[in-house]
Amino acid sequence: MERTEAIFFANQLREAREAALHDSEEFDGIIHTVERLGICLSGAIKDFGRYKPNIETQLIKSALTSEIPNAWPLFHTPFSRLYDLVRIARNDAVHQGAYARRLTEHAIQLSLVLEDALRRSEEMSTVGDFMVRNPICAELWHPMSFIRQAMLANSFSFLPIKIGASWHLVSDLQIAKYLGMETAGKSRNHLLATTLEASQIDLKEARYCYTDMTLSKALDKFAGDPSPLLVEFSKSDHSSIIGILTPFDLL
Repeated sequence: MERTEAIFFANQLREAREAALHDSEEFDGIIHTVERLGICLSGAIKDFGRYKPNIETQLIKSALTSEIPNAWPLFHTPFSRLYDLVRIARNDAVHQGAYARRLTEHAIQLSLVLEDALRRSEEMSTVGDFMVRNPICAELWHPMSFIRQAMLANSFSFLPIKIGASWHLVSDLQIAKYLGMETAGKSRNHLLATTLEASQIDLKEARYCYTDMTLSKALDKFAGDPSPLLVEFSKSDHSSIIGILTPFDLL
């Protein structure tokens, strides 16, 4: 598999996994991505189960396939068994309630193994290999209610904001402090309706990195400050960003 293909499928799996975490019946996104990966590797359209041998060839460098599950069977399911659990559940007609949640749990575990395997198979070691592309951003004119909603809906701790030619960050902690302890009433309603600009929250200046920066240098930047790094096109131009990198993305 080409490096660009491995990056593409790893990112597709991450996006599908995040969708499944938000909705227990969104497991189809992971399954469809696995099917597309199987088609790419085998060069043919087959049944879900028949992609398994081709996909397993991409998992050699991931310890999560068998080595770790064999050492810690109470915590991890071997890839082969996990794939079969998803295949069997996927073929069943009923995907509701607790059953759907169980299928989604297995699909998410399968996605995590495949993501790790794809990134390890090509020895990915730069920011561009792990960053989240096209990050969700806030605007100064957005009401605090919308910024709060975006953070909660996507489990974000920070949102980038462009001010002039540079970027800043607003954090969940700042939003929580701004809204205070009041949970209802006119005061909270007023705070939620206030724009970010009018709130006068002291925004944090963003730090930058570049797609070809090594992960070791990116990790050095996180030392003492776990806030996200914004990924730029070039070192001399802060006007646009192409991605965002957090310590979470490097796990």
